[in-house]
Amino acid sequence: MKMTYLAFYVAKQGKALDRMISLIDGSPYSHCELVIDSLGEGRYDCISSSHRDGGLRRKVIDMEPSHWVLVPVMCDIDYAIRWFNKRQNFKYDYLALIRTVIPGFYNPEYRLFCSEACADMLELVDPASYGLRKLYRWALDNPAS
Repeated sequence: MKMTYLAFYVAKQGKALDRMISLIDGSPYSHCELVIDSLGEGRYDCISSSHRDGGLRRKVIDMEPSHWVLVPVMCDIDYAIRWFNKRQNFKYDYLALIRTVIPGFYNPEYRLFCSEACADMLELVDPASYGLRKLYRWALDNPAS
């Protein structure tokens, strides 16, 4: 298992949708990425489901320190990449955040919310239950060694 990061986007740096996601989730964040490689100079190879990109994707992101909080986590990168390759056509799930507040709220196939995707790549139990606040707390409670 290689150490990598969860990157959390600070909602107040974003747009109205970012602030709405943050408000519903009860966290200062509106998005997260699983960082699978650091490319230097603030650039990271990431996987997540993004409303800006329409769904699950792998992307190099320039992470401005005032916009992102990185938390080191342990992750099986090979598993995460295999997981992504099987699901790369999945769309963004706009209603999934409600499922993190109201357990059992619908769970569509082929759609993912960012924290759900990251939790699943980290092999967490019941990844659909992870909103941004819960995933951030998990990352802090399970530091990479």
